[in-house]
Amino acid sequence: MAPSNRSTSAGCAGPAAAARRGAQRRHPADDLESARDRLEALIRRVRHGARSAAEFNAFETEAHRIAADLVKPFRGPDARPTAAPLHVSEDGRQAWF
Repeated sequence: MAPSNRSTSAGCAGPAAAARRGAQRRHPADDLESARDRLEALIRRVRHGARSAAEFNAFETEAHRIAADLVKPFRGPDARPTAAPLHVSEDGRQAWF
């Protein structure tokens, strides 16, 4: 049986390792709260609107980083999409699987 990618330790690529004696293991909820705070900040910036196409692209890039950080506590830092699209339209609004 192959080892699972799931982990209860934030950033752990394999099964959760036992914490060192006297060390407190980080809880996945801590990482989720950090991503939540960044998402709320992004929402505030998006509500004010983008002043340029570059700023809009920066919003999207930050959203992708936040999405990756939401998955990390559960799958480890090297998590990849399980069903990546075969093709994405130029405007990014449509994808074919």
